[in-house]
Amino acid sequence: MVGFNLATVFLVPSDGSTIISDEWMRRRLDEYKKDDVFNEAFLANVIFLESRKRHRIDKHSITKETIKFLKEHGMKQCIFSSSPNYLPGPHVMVDQELREVWKLVDNSNGTCMVTLKPQQDPSDAFEALSIRGQGSHALSFALPSRIKSSAQSLPLSGLRILIKDNIHLKGVKTSVGNRAFYDAYPPQEKTAQCIQKLVDKGAIIAGKTKLTSFGNWEEPIEYTDYQAPWNPRADGYQSPGGSSSGSASAIAAYDWLDVAIGTDTWGSITRPAHWCGCFGLRPSIGSVSTDGIVPYVQSWDIPGILVRDLQMCRKFAKEWLDFDKFENAPELFSSIIWPTDFWNIIGSEQKGLAQSFAQEMATKLNVKFEEISFEERWKNVPPTDETSLLPAFINQATASLAYDVYHNSEDFRSRYWDLFKRAPYTTIQNERLWSVGKNITLEERDAGFQKIDIYRRWFHQHVWTGDHTNAITVMPLESAVPRYRDDVLGFQRPPQDRINALSLGPVMKSPVLAVPSEIAARKVP
Repeated sequence: MVGFNLATVFLVPSDGSTIISDEWMRRRLDEYKKDDVFNEAFLANVIFLESRKRHRIDKHSITKETIKFLKEHGMKQCIFSSSPNYLPGPHVMVDQELREVWKLVDNSNGTCMVTLKPQQDPSDAFEALSIRGQGSHALSFALPSRIKSSAQSLPLSGLRILIKDNIHLKGVKTSVGNRAFYDAYPPQEKTAQCIQKLVDKGAIIAGKTKLTSFGNWEEPIEYTDYQAPWNPRADGYQSPGGSSSGSASAIAAYDWLDVAIGTDTWGSITRPAHWCGCFGLRPSIGSVSTDGIVPYVQSWDIPGILVRDLQMCRKFAKEWLDFDKFENAPELFSSIIWPTDFWNIIGSEQKGLAQSFAQEMATKLNVKFEEISFEERWKNVPPTDETSLLPAFINQATASLAYDVYHNSEDFRSRYWDLFKRAPYTTIQNERLWSVGKNITLEERDAGFQKIDIYRRWFHQHVWTGDHTNAITVMPLESAVPRYRDDVLGFQRPPQDRINALSLGPVMKSPVLAVPSEIAARKVP
């Protein structure tokens, strides 16, 4: 008969003390209780693990008061060990062998395509976790204890992360939110470079999040192959935004989750951050590798961060971003720009609140606040030999991105046809975008990108210059109004005319941070 018991490992202090006092034990137990996997049932068997730096411990090292304290909390057996294979925290003891324990948590907001078993080694292939959740929840997450990370020196040790399902993981299939794509490709042979970097630094990848099909702008009513994730904010029936909808919904819904990774081409991190009430960081182009990410528009694509806590964002970005690849070293902010053209689409009440915030930020930073119309400035100081107004110059240029969107899917379309002898089924929104891209010539595409480059250079020369060289440009994402999951859509989406608030950051290759309001995380009574 197999012996099955719960156990907890405590790493005894390496300060030279030979006594395990009840005071020390109380402190350690208080720390363990902060862990969401540990509970006092694991104290049935207490294992004291000897540090290699101290003398051997035994039953004489623990005081009677400590034994009494532990028995009051359920201890039945006390064991002393110096095994190098043991890590602190809760375990399952099977025939005197310690095994790692995971806490199962439901994917209650339907945020993920697949949940994963925690890796035992950074080079291991990932495996799907085939354990059904409770009730109607089809998936469960497996959460390892964070306590063991205290014995590890890696900078992201124990950090729990979800990644968007257009990012490859070794051993797992990628869906890009489309069943046909999922069927066309085998499990991936290599983990995306930006994710392997996190794994090597100790992060735990718990699953892959849902997204709109191929990363297009789709609302929940348009999801065809997989159900849209559930945004926990407001009444629980609001749109989560997109395309990193699963990542944003997860970081808003799951308090055990530290960071969710999304990708951004044209607002795919900042929009869902806006709708799900969390922070969303689109980093500078080039600061994170895109190797191993299904391309959309390569020159604009970038993986990014979704978090509830700005300090966590800072800590994570410090370990993840390649700062040596920045075009310019970060400097202190020099001013606050309020772009009047972008804010004209926002209602007066929301605009007033946002402007007050921007002005207060300028006061706190002790920098200049200035309202600027980009269209007026273009009119007054246009690029050399350019006589057209800004809208006429740029309106059709951004549509050229659709060329890249269409042609980046050529391998998928041909592969699917070879396998199944028919064209893949994709959503109406995706077919619409592909039809635009299909009818754009390479020459038209290059001309559009050339105009975008002209705009970028002009912007640096005439907007982000002088006092505004290191400006914060405060932009709206969308008007914050109720948008239900089953709403019929009544607004325009990319390919849109002109460079708008969603695309200015990508055009300028600059970082964009979406900031939630204080009320975003409050529960509605």
